[in-house]
Amino acid sequence: MSRTDSGAATHVGRRPNNEDSYCQRSDLGLFAVADGLGGHEGGEVASQLVLRTVADFLSAQQGQQVPGTPSEGEPANGPESLIVQAVRQAHQEVRAQQSGKLSMMASTITAVLLRDGEAVVCNLGDSRTFLVRGGVLRRLTRDHTVLAEMEEAGLDTKNPFAAMHRNSLTGAVGMEASVEIECKHVSLQAGDVLVLCSDGLYEPVPPAVMVPLLEQGGSAQEMAERLVAEAYNRGGTDNITGIVVRIL
Repeated sequence: MSRTDSGAATHVGRRPNNEDSYCQRSDLGLFAVADGLGGHEGGEVASQLVLRTVADFLSAQQGQQVPGTPSEGEPANGPESLIVQAVRQAHQEVRAQQSGKLSMMASTITAVLLRDGEAVVCNLGDSRTFLVRGGVLRRLTRDHTVLAEMEEAGLDTKNPFAAMHRNSLTGAVGMEASVEIECKHVSLQAGDVLVLCSDGLYEPVPPAVMVPLLEQGGSAQEMAERLVAEAYNRGGTDNITGIVVRIL
């Protein structure tokens, strides 16, 4: 497992409560951010439930893992298979508790599972993971939103419909009867920085601002706090959450 320095920060922003959650489990090589939806109570419950279920699943599997490779023939206990199974279980947990005030709850997730110098990066919804290497930021995840689907289809996104639905999700944990999380494998090297965050962070802090903030240095915790503070100072109204993982 890669040696890392990680840090996380969250802020309620200008909302009445914080529906974001984060998970830092360096013992599992797991880092994840979840942004809940479904009302005042539902979003908070959903994001916490998703990350707790994923972490518990991976913890239960620890010691039974073998190194996975980015191929269709990856073993059932390879890292990609494990994180996919974990999110599917979280999906079932959320669905099982959708009643009353929690009937509309669901959550995004962006997660990184580190194994042997490689990251399996997974995403469902519009929380994102970025890689910063040599001063260049690369986005590793694809949003599951109406706007993103319109962009991919080459449709006009400067009309009122697109503006109205720019943050409307087309996928989230617990949102549909089935769930398909997207994963990719990324080779890592010393000096790389991974940033996992909710939309409350990356919307007010674009890459041109994010990279210089990270390059100010310090610990991963200081970097995470710096990013979250900048998002709030730039007028961010949503909940703001970020994890920074430095590869040593």
